[in-house]
Amino acid sequence: MNNQEVKNISEDHKKPTLVLLTIFIWGLLIYIVIWPWIHQIDKFDVYFSILTHISAAIWWSVLLWALHHMSFQIISMFKKANFQENKKNERTPIAILFTTCDDFNLEYLKSCLDQDYDNFRVYVCDDSKLPEYKDSISKFCKKNAKKCVLVTRANNKGFKAGNLNNALENIIIEDWILLVDSDQFLPSNYLSKLVSNFPKDKSDIAFIQYAHQSVLSEENSPFQTALSPGITLYYFRDMMYRENFGLVPMLGHGAMISRSAWDSIGGFPEVVSEDFAFALRSIAKGFRGVYNANNISYESFPFDFGGFMVRLRKFASGTAELIRREVPRFLLSPAHFVEKWDLLMMLIWYPLMLFVTINGFLGAYVCHKLWEDGLPYLHPVLPYIYTWFLLSIFALHLSITKGVSSAIKFYFWSTAIYTAATPIAGLSFWRHIFTKPTFNRTPKNQEKTKLGILGPIFMVALGFFALFYSYNWISPFSPLLAGQGIAYISYPLYSKLNSDSLLGSFSRVIVYIPGLFMIIAIYAMWKWGTY
Repeated sequence: MNNQEVKNISEDHKKPTLVLLTIFIWGLLIYIVIWPWIHQIDKFDVYFSILTHISAAIWWSVLLWALHHMSFQIISMFKKANFQENKKNERTPIAILFTTCDDFNLEYLKSCLDQDYDNFRVYVCDDSKLPEYKDSISKFCKKNAKKCVLVTRANNKGFKAGNLNNALENIIIEDWILLVDSDQFLPSNYLSKLVSNFPKDKSDIAFIQYAHQSVLSEENSPFQTALSPGITLYYFRDMMYRENFGLVPMLGHGAMISRSAWDSIGGFPEVVSEDFAFALRSIAKGFRGVYNANNISYESFPFDFGGFMVRLRKFASGTAELIRREVPRFLLSPAHFVEKWDLLMMLIWYPLMLFVTINGFLGAYVCHKLWEDGLPYLHPVLPYIYTWFLLSIFALHLSITKGVSSAIKFYFWSTAIYTAATPIAGLSFWRHIFTKPTFNRTPKNQEKTKLGILGPIFMVALGFFALFYSYNWISPFSPLLAGQGIAYISYPLYSKLNSDSLLGSFSRVIVYIPGLFMIIAIYAMWKWGTY
């Protein structure tokens, strides 16, 4: 497709309303809140003014990111996105690519075969090295040879992208390929529903991303039970309106790709985040991504905190690689403005992570100095903004959980876990801005993952620094830094959240403390933060 065709397709499907409204609200808040306040600081001290400007710039960058994502989440609560369905009884041939690497799950692979649709074939793309996994997969494929094909290769070059490309180059003949991970469970009507819901016009579609929910099982760990609503939050709040107002990402599993798009861009880019890279290259070529929330499969949240950290570090390093290798060319492509802006808002959190950690200390120092000198360090509007954020977050959590207790648990656990994870993930991002990342498989199937030694030592030390300065730099900001400090110190304890031991019980109590301190910080803003 030429550049004019790309532009016309984008204009037909994308609306800038939501992006522009969010930017306008953010700019208005800067004009009302930050602009008059920051000029008062300018008169105080030049050196201190520089520190204040840096701290304010970080907070307001985070606010822009938060407003952008919350706008998508909030509108999804009030109106269900429409999806054009093709009611014709199609029998499109489907290839299911089931990728696995030393994490084979027989039940999940069987779900790919146990479909009420007959025009499909399962290709098990096995990169396993451990004999027990290789033998199990080989036996299963031989037993189910009519519908199941084993695909292996001599090496693991190119990570998951290389695994997929190998199958598509040498084995697959179908035009539509469904990507399935080894921890993904398909309902028996998944393929029949998928085909009946194909869009009427598929000529310009590169991929269709389908929705996921968490696996409901008595074997779920406490960690999975508490945090799995995050899967629903993403697929049924973040993603619902991205086809109209932003960029639809391809998320590597539960996604149907078009062979024509795959051929056009030269296969999956061999990077850690091959899914995002595929989406960016195909959209830049004039194809588009579609999101369908009507077709749902099930996936598992990481079993424990160690597995969660492996996944988050992989996301961070993969994002760094994307920014180096894929994002510049996408920003220079004829893709729509809202797609480019939405992409930046999706990725910006990873470079911000380290600055948010640093700003916990810098913000505490700035507020303390202003508090000491009797200067107004908070605009009267800020308590309203932060209270609105807190209430909106709880409303969102309530909308995707089973009840108030689940929403409360998800808020407190997610606040503690993501706060504790931020420094390490931020360091991983900035390290891989300069170095090539390695592909680390996310642990699956109830694998217990150790945290190592250096990470917990660093986080405990950082936590004690945060608690020390939250006590010595007294201001209404202190509870926020104290909450961060407790989350950092608790980093090694979070590996015990699934344990039945006394230490496990203790960790499941202290996981509520960081979120409580965030609420106390908002209370402090109301009580002492304004004059």
